[in-house]
Formats: sequence, structure tokens, C-alpha cells
Amino acid sequence: MAGTFFGFLGRLGVAAALVAGGFYAGQWTAQRGSFDSEVTATGRFSQQTQRVLSATVTNLQAENKLIVYQYTGDVRVAAEQSDLGGLLKTSQELTVPATVSYFVDMSKLRQEDVSFDEPTKTVRVKLPPLMIGDPAFQPERSRAANGGLLTLNADIVHELSKLNYRTARKAFIRQAQQKVLVDLAKDRARRNVEAYFEIPLRVVGMPDIKVVSSF
Repeated sequence: MAGTFFGFLGRLGVAAALVAGGFYAGQWTAQRGSFDSEVTATGRFSQQTQRVLSATVTNLQAENKLIVYQYTGDVRVAAEQSDLGGLLKTSQELTVPATVSYFVDMSKLRQEDVSFDEPTKTVRVKLPPLMIGDPAFQPERSRAANGGLLTLNADIVHELSKLNYRTARKAFIRQAQQKVLVDLAKDRARRNVEAYFEIPLRVVGMPDIKVVSSF
């Protein structure tokens, strides 16, 4: 994730430098006409700022899912099965580690979600919602404790494992939705996106512009 982040920042820096020199090509050329018609401020500084912001939005949209944070933890669940009217019981306790990613779908970021207030030199970015991906379990590191006579039946043990993993998925997502983790992921998302906008602005000579993002 860090490699992708800094690699993308490098591309933004190059893009911003080309914008400053008037040689930005590719996607920027395709977007320039429609975006210029939305520029209401006058002067080279205002229009150049808008162009850098437009190019940054286009690059972020191309990122699609921007992973901002990952959480790894263990989840413990149990399942039980019985037969012969409850006379024969079997159970399984499962402890399994998993990792889940928090991401922002940047393809949903729109040009109108980014605004520039020239008097205060502030760029404001309204971010798409924070999302949580599917848990990635590590079954090779799991611990299972089986009990009861029916554990001698491999098919029954397999069914218990399937049930436990379904329960574990729901339980782990609930863990990942804890407020402290969500707040941390949102903070990382804001800081990452603000950096994406700040770096190209700095490259073209606008060090005093402040970027503020929010959900």
C-alpha cells in the first residue's frame, strides 16, 4: 500500500509540473475544455489552481478503490450440531485471524466535490463514503477444538467449519465497524487525500494553499 501511495504521488508531482509549463497531455487535454467553462475566478493564479485540482481529481478517479487502512485481528466463534433428538452432540470452537481493508471508492469523486476559496486559499474536498472490504481469513493459522462423538464423522466436522466461517465473517465485520477503528481509517483517508492535492499544488508554486477534506 505504501508503494502504491508514494508511486501515485510521484505521478501527481510530474503531472503538476507539466500543468505549470502548459504541456499537460493525455486525460488532461480531454478534460480541459469542459472544466475551463466552470472557472469563474479571473487571473492566471485562479485558473492554474483550478486546472491542478481538476487533474488531481481525474488521477484520483483512476485509482478506484483507494485503500487507506487495514485491520488485523482474531475472531472466536462456536457451532454445535446434534442428532438422535439431542442425544448425540458435537461442537467446534474456532479461532481464526483475519484482515480487513478500509477503502474509499475514488471513482465516485466528482469535480464538484472539490472547491477552491481564493480569499482564504482553502481547497475543500468532500470524500465518498468510507467502505469496508470482505475479511481475508488465514485458515492456516486457525485453531479448532472439536468435541463430541459426532466429530468422528468428517462430513459433520466440515459442516461445522463452514458454519463457523460464516459466523466468523459477520463477527469480524462487527469488530471492524468499531468506532475507534472507523475513526482511525477516516483520519488516514483524509490525510492521504489531502496529501494527493497538496503535493501538485506545492510543485506549481502554491505553498500557502490549505487542503481540508471531510466525509
